[in-house]
Amino acid sequence: MYQSRLHATNGVISLAVDSLSGELLEFVRESTADNLLKNHVRRAWSLLDGLLVTDQGDLRFHPPRYADIKRDPSLTPEISVQQEERQATLHWFFPALIADEARLELNARITVRLLPEDCRAYWTLTLDNRTGFELDDIAFPVVDGAWLGESWQDDVLVYPHFAGCRIDNPTEQLASEPQLIHWKWQEYIYEYNIGQETGARDDRGAYVHRLNYSGQASMVWMDLYNPTEKTGVYITCRNSSLTMKALRMESFGKTDPGVGMAILHRPGQKNGVWSSEECILAFHEGDWHWAADDYRAWFATLPRRNPPYHRPEWFEKSPGLMAHYDFQYQGGGIVHTFRDIPDLLREAQKLGFNHLLLSGWNEDGFDFGFPHYTPNHRLGTEQELKDALAQCKQLGGHVCFYINSRLCNIGFADQQDRIQKSAIMNRDGSLFIEKYGADDLAFASLCINDTAWRRALAETVRYLTQDLGADGMYLDQLAMATSCKCYHPGHKEHAHNPTAWNQGYEKLLAEMQRDYAPEGMALIYEGCNDAFGPYASGQLVSELHCPFRGRMPEVYKYTFPDQILVDMMNPRRNSAMRPEHIARHSTELLYNAFTMGAYFWCYDLEWDNTWRRDPEQYERLKRLTALRVSWLKHFGHGRFTDTVGVGRAPKGQQIRRYLLQNGALLACAAEKGLAGAISLAWDSDKPPVCQIMTLRCPEPTVSPCKMDKTQAGSEVVVALPEDEAAVIVLLRG
Repeated sequence: MYQSRLHATNGVISLAVDSLSGELLEFVRESTADNLLKNHVRRAWSLLDGLLVTDQGDLRFHPPRYADIKRDPSLTPEISVQQEERQATLHWFFPALIADEARLELNARITVRLLPEDCRAYWTLTLDNRTGFELDDIAFPVVDGAWLGESWQDDVLVYPHFAGCRIDNPTEQLASEPQLIHWKWQEYIYEYNIGQETGARDDRGAYVHRLNYSGQASMVWMDLYNPTEKTGVYITCRNSSLTMKALRMESFGKTDPGVGMAILHRPGQKNGVWSSEECILAFHEGDWHWAADDYRAWFATLPRRNPPYHRPEWFEKSPGLMAHYDFQYQGGGIVHTFRDIPDLLREAQKLGFNHLLLSGWNEDGFDFGFPHYTPNHRLGTEQELKDALAQCKQLGGHVCFYINSRLCNIGFADQQDRIQKSAIMNRDGSLFIEKYGADDLAFASLCINDTAWRRALAETVRYLTQDLGADGMYLDQLAMATSCKCYHPGHKEHAHNPTAWNQGYEKLLAEMQRDYAPEGMALIYEGCNDAFGPYASGQLVSELHCPFRGRMPEVYKYTFPDQILVDMMNPRRNSAMRPEHIARHSTELLYNAFTMGAYFWCYDLEWDNTWRRDPEQYERLKRLTALRVSWLKHFGHGRFTDTVGVGRAPKGQQIRRYLLQNGALLACAAEKGLAGAISLAWDSDKPPVCQIMTLRCPEPTVSPCKMDKTQAGSEVVVALPEDEAAVIVLLRG
């Protein structure tokens, strides 16, 4: 009997494939009979697609379909299913893949395993490439035309843009017009997305949003879930080497509905056999927290990913930092000199901060003088800088310096040899150039796998901390700027492997650690990434730059709850550096960072971005900082669980839960004032001791609470205090 499709199941999930072409037709959750693949989008390619990088341009390859096989029967794939009682394995062998209907010297083997009582499908791919062209952007596994349940309109896509973002109704949102504004600050013209993320249309007509890892993608997973039906589907790659990857999400719009998701692999090799790491497609109940739990559990199995944190004791107890970019700006303007630094610390201490970050301190100034990392002669002498740092230490303060981890001003005559030897080189021999600020400025991106440049960076850090006396460093762009392929023939460390970017930065961070005591210096860098996070004191997630209506920094924080995220705060009034649509959300952003346990990054840029010109927000920040200091002093950071474990809670209020060694902590905030009561599960028969701290009274005060018995066990109910922000602590008696 002719079988048009082949089936495989483990009783939890099932797959069906076309018996002739091998196309994936069904990916079904057995308990609900819901097939994720509701639209077989003909402009997308089932299972996999990818690019061959040629001198004439990129060729998109993919498996053959019926018409291709009919034209050339030798393209017919071999497909088999090994079905056992509660498990199954599927095999595909494509003797050749095609591009523009042309047969390629490129074959593919795919295996999918369904294990007993497991909601995960395990996917692997092997390509044998004899084309002589480089493999890149291999999308595998691929799902398209996907939504959960009855309608695509109530689905939510969560993805790791920096720390995390969400797209509501991704089928329609990705294909919509972007909502962009432009904002001028000095010589910078910033572009801000004031809506949710959208896609860019490609040659297939798909609206694609892509995140490179490292770069915009802080992790390698996405989750599509339906809050109405409380179900979701998760895609990830067990990228144990933490090498360059990318995430692709796409839509063809509501006229051809469904969302597409894929892992993009970047082999960077021309000939020979390449195999993917194991990839996962999984159904689950609930929302994105399930996906984060799975990714965290897998990441914890990696044997070499647990270096000691750079977490000095003072940093652990600090609420945040005050950033000064106003020593010498890009255009040459000078606001402060080295002798001003102790007074700047005193101003920060009035707000409760003991940590300064200095930028523009270097020769030729901020966003111009890279990599001239010596004290700026226009601001004072090296000895004056050393004396200022020593005085800050006497005042109980801590000072960190800004340096950029990759940029080199191409206009500097004294840097031409470095650019020639260390810069990232594209395949055609050109340089990878970046532009920031003034139109007449451009920067070469330096390759972190060039030994000389990496050693120069490490030596700069050593000089600033050990010779000048800084307490820490901020490395700009390290995890936020996109990872780059480099084809420089002189870079021996990554010879014949243009995709070693992440490993180069791991080397830098490891080399820097060897120069310090076990607790290390305070190390912060721009961006957020699981490969580098274990090396850092804090990671700057810059939620101000994310799509404004989709930002979810709690996604990364929940996945890696023991790591500290740093986030930028902005005053409401007199905000020159940030646009109005951000400034008007000043309190919301401040309270979101507080409840998420973030390290506050506040600017003090005199006329450009200072809290001192916004008395109301200055007072709010001062009170909130005192509350955060009290939280850390009495109870430590705790282990972030987001809203997991919180039961009933009033709507419109930010409430996050933390686990303590002997109880739980709730961080609560609402701009219009807290009201009502919250409940959370309690794992003891004895009622807890409840302590509350507020903006008005930051020291812990014992407060009553009620414990009830439910069918699920015990729960504690606490009335929220009448204040804008509070910390509620429940301790076992």
